[in-house]
Amino acid sequence: MSLKEFHAKLMATMPSLPAKAQRGGRYVLDHPDDVVIYSMREIAERAAVSPATLVRLANLLGFERWSDIRLIHSEHLRSVPEPYVDRASNVVGSSGRNLVQEAFSAHRANLSHTEAINGSTAICAAAEKLARADRVFVAAFMSCRAPGHTFVYLSRMLRDDVVLLDASTLPSELLSLRPDDAVLSINFQPYGREIEQVAYAVERSGASLVCLSDSRASPLTPLTDNVLLFGPSGPSFFPSITAASALVESLMTAMLVCLGEEGKNRIGAVEEELYRSGAYYNYHNTKEKTR
Repeated sequence: MSLKEFHAKLMATMPSLPAKAQRGGRYVLDHPDDVVIYSMREIAERAAVSPATLVRLANLLGFERWSDIRLIHSEHLRSVPEPYVDRASNVVGSSGRNLVQEAFSAHRANLSHTEAINGSTAICAAAEKLARADRVFVAAFMSCRAPGHTFVYLSRMLRDDVVLLDASTLPSELLSLRPDDAVLSINFQPYGREIEQVAYAVERSGASLVCLSDSRASPLTPLTDNVLLFGPSGPSFFPSITAASALVESLMTAMLVCLGEEGKNRIGAVEEELYRSGAYYNYHNTKEKTR
């Protein structure tokens, strides 16, 4: 069994696994190098489960022992760097903490991890899919609304027919999905209920999907080869979307490369109209009028 086949099997089985086995499975999906580098006991500690849970995970996936899973990974070793943000965020004690400094350290670590784990090839492939689709529907709800809105705002400077889906009218909006459309989903755990509706619509319509997520084990990732991961960790009480926003901006840069002169000319036309209409304040023109 190849690593890709193993990942597909694990993701398909994930919803039916016990909670602790799911936790171990998520760690295996997101840290494939660790399966080769570390012992089963060390992996269990890192995943916050017991070694027995990993053995049970292997059994539930149809393997006799954990070493069978390790063999699959050793035959297809990938370079997936350890997320340094784990160390940046694990601060012991409360006295003398500089939370602002910790937050910026976590942001830097999230960005480094996100850059390294995706790579330019994966980002460019996702951008090509979004740039060439007839229409793009952006599924970004709750706290993911901000990077989703950024994508819509910027991409409309490059192309037409980009829609930010509304949770209140989601079923009717998804009903219009066609095979030549693309959906950009931005999500992290805990996933909102809308993710199931998006998954069903993508599967029903045959539309393309680009998934920005915190894990390869999300309900959407089995439906696409275009999965871009971002680190959401940080010292705050809520997951960070800094890396997700950076990933969106990187996608926009890659989309401009895909569209070439067409994209550049459209940006020029949009920018000119923003100044002409008064949407952008033109300080220099105002000074000229007052002289």
